[in-house]
Amino acid sequence: MGRASRRRRELRASPQTAGEEEKRARRAASRAERRAASIGSSLDEYRHLAGIGSKRVTEALISRHNKRMSRIGSLQGDLNGEVMGVLVSAGSIDLSLRRLGANKHRMPSSYAGPWIDHVSWGADSAFQAARLAFSGQLAGACAILRTQLERWTENVAFNAELIHQQGESFGDFAARVWSTANMTYPYKADTALINAREEGVRDTWEDERQSAKQGEAIAVSEDRLVRPSELADGLSEILHGRGPWAELALWEAGRLLEGEDPRAQPAAKLLGDAILLNLRQIRVCAATLATDAGNPGLARSLFSMPEILPAGTAAPPPTSLMPLMPSTGLAPDVIKTLERGAYLHGQVLLGRRPAGRLYRDDEWVFLSFLERRARAARGALKAFDAEREHLGDEFNLNGVSSKEFYLIMAAETAGLASNWSPNKCTATALALSSSALRSAFWLWLEDDDRAMALLRVCLEQYARLRAWRTKPEKAEKLDEKGDATPRDWLNTAGLKRLLPFNRALGEFAHAKRNSKWDGARKLLTEIQVDATPETAIYTARGHAMGIVSGLIWHESIQHVQMLASDVGMVMEEIFNEHRGEGFDGEMNEWFNHVVQFKGMEFGAGIGEA
Repeated sequence: MGRASRRRRELRASPQTAGEEEKRARRAASRAERRAASIGSSLDEYRHLAGIGSKRVTEALISRHNKRMSRIGSLQGDLNGEVMGVLVSAGSIDLSLRRLGANKHRMPSSYAGPWIDHVSWGADSAFQAARLAFSGQLAGACAILRTQLERWTENVAFNAELIHQQGESFGDFAARVWSTANMTYPYKADTALINAREEGVRDTWEDERQSAKQGEAIAVSEDRLVRPSELADGLSEILHGRGPWAELALWEAGRLLEGEDPRAQPAAKLLGDAILLNLRQIRVCAATLATDAGNPGLARSLFSMPEILPAGTAAPPPTSLMPLMPSTGLAPDVIKTLERGAYLHGQVLLGRRPAGRLYRDDEWVFLSFLERRARAARGALKAFDAEREHLGDEFNLNGVSSKEFYLIMAAETAGLASNWSPNKCTATALALSSSALRSAFWLWLEDDDRAMALLRVCLEQYARLRAWRTKPEKAEKLDEKGDATPRDWLNTAGLKRLLPFNRALGEFAHAKRNSKWDGARKLLTEIQVDATPETAIYTARGHAMGIVSGLIWHESIQHVQMLASDVGMVMEEIFNEHRGEGFDGEMNEWFNHVVQFKGMEFGAGIGEA
């Protein structure tokens, strides 16, 4: 027997060890990727693949995901530059909070704990939003920054003794609040207004209508103006997939971040404006903490540098942007890079020069970014260790890997279909649901509640897609209206039974004093069918992720079937293979279960207890 024949026999033989089985799986994946790498996004190409079989379509969808991942971190320079420049000044916030005793081991997604750690969470959120922006996931970044804008707008309002008036849109409220605060910015440390122990604001009302007035423009540099009302409206429009930003997600979800998109740079500037305002108030909070600690010099130092500085157009290392999965963001070589950056960041905060010189502004932003990613990775590894200890021999990472596979299939099917849809509204809904679902998964991996805010985006777009498929005339009128809410779409699509689910996700979409996160978490816990009571609270968000990914995946296939029945049938075959048959019946039963919670009380808001 020749060497080649012997090698083929060895490959056909059953693997004797887990290592051999893993190697075989990698080789199979490599062959599949080579087959699919040349496949584009045209309907004709997928018709050809459908004729071969479902395996080739699956390979092509996975290849789409891999192509996009290979491009993150190397997007058009003007997008990266808009975000990098506004993060430089966060370094002084890091220095002050660390010296004042902020917990340097806190998971970046955690907002709990003493006031100083809550302020640190605000700074960390700017970098989490930047991470999604560097990855082209602009809707995901918007979800984080909108909640942060609400949080710090209310903080300013309390200290300025301004009340959110009945019927006033959030954009108008933000314009009035920030314009008032701008009159005395930067605040003198001895007259800073924050008193974290007694913080609270009067009741507000969730209202996502566009602002009626523009409000005063705030100068944050010699040539940079921020208009809070336009900022609030823009973030909302992106998350609802309408207005001038309606087609923004098509670049990331449909075209896989290839080339440049004319909407990307203006969107990145919008995100930068949000980061600027949020960091402005976080800086004031840090200055007040320093003053209360008897260190007015530290307080003054927070205002010693410009709020915007040129920091280049390069993004942090692509591997540091990856989701925290064992094969990507938690791979040993990636962890080593993150920990090295965290070490250098800590040395600089101690007043040392580990490079033998001062770091450039872009280098300092990279170190600040890597330090936060290192904390997030440590938290994820700690969670895996805790689960391994709890489950013993039953511990298996395949559960997380399965969720990732479902996510990839759902998101890529929706993203691919967005290229084919002749209807701009359905194309937008398909692309936005694809991008938001991807961001939700990334945040869910880091125990970040804001993943639920993005699932609300997905749920709205699912209802929008279903309405366009089943009631196109009503859907057209609703889209022409221009201010439809998720509730409007659910009602139109015949999905009223999902209103309690939407309400829970909607609470996480906002960070106002009356946002009822605890009540929403309780509902997500209780709508699980046959969940183990002891662990239901820990599986609630993952369950919601599974439900929404299934709905998006299945609805996307229905839209594909209307365009090309042969491709749709093969995609349905893939869906049934991995999700099981009878999905419609299963969801109908779950919808009936959810509607029972329509009168559930959510209790007090996060700032009302």
